[in-house]
Amino acid sequence: MPDLLEDACRLLGVSVVRPLIDGGQKQVHVVADPFGHWHVLKLIDLRAAADPAALERARREVALLGNLDHPNVVKVSSAFVEIGTPVTAVCWLEEYLNGQDLRYAGSRWGAEELLALGKDVSAGLGELHRNRVIHRDLSPGNIQLLSDNRFVVMDPGFAKHTLRSGLTVGGQPGTPGFMTPEHLQSYSGAPTAASDVFGCAALVYYAATGSPPVPYKGDDVDYMRRLRGATHIPLSAARPDLESGFVAVVERALHPQPARRYRNGAALRSALEEAELLW
Repeated sequence: MPDLLEDACRLLGVSVVRPLIDGGQKQVHVVADPFGHWHVLKLIDLRAAADPAALERARREVALLGNLDHPNVVKVSSAFVEIGTPVTAVCWLEEYLNGQDLRYAGSRWGAEELLALGKDVSAGLGELHRNRVIHRDLSPGNIQLLSDNRFVVMDPGFAKHTLRSGLTVGGQPGTPGFMTPEHLQSYSGAPTAASDVFGCAALVYYAATGSPPVPYKGDDVDYMRRLRGATHIPLSAARPDLESGFVAVVERALHPQPARRYRNGAALRSALEEAELLW
């Protein structure tokens, strides 16, 4: 997509510093504006995208997220720009975050670090849910740990409207190992705020054990069978050193039925805070 990248930089008034993801349908680059400030440029080629209505949903969500200002949600710092007539690609800028994502943050974290992860991610999700945005695809690559030990939720739902990535089940894209039972359309038919609650708990479980609760082992049919029932080793067995109240919150959030989980990110955050008081 070299021509598309050139067009995106021209339209957004930035220049490339270095690539983060270069190739395929999605490109992500660190870019600089004329004042020397760094941003992250997201560029998606729509020529292999999903239905046309996805473009309008993505446009609305980027506009909405551009008005959010929350310490645990990545900030959108430009308009949603369309390239070509008819539209062949879209691009926008996000704030540059100095840190690393959870793929490189190790595992078997201590209790305090796990609690901080759960509270920060659920707080960010709570803000998204308050504005009727569902992330849809929480995974270690979408959570950034900053130098001040703050966790930030990245790549919310708008990208999922336009991007074909990972394993697609029931028409819903997701990251193998971090999908929800709803991806199988077993209950609600589509991810909801309660699905993001499951995703947050899966990230905490991953940081605690080094493996997602329902790992993907290369066999789609086997994975879907285990995912349908959210079959996993209980966190109490995998990490018996953790406080029982905290473990109970995580396990409830991992329930296979959305209605049995916390209803949204704000409710999960409250439950984690209550568990913290009992430590």
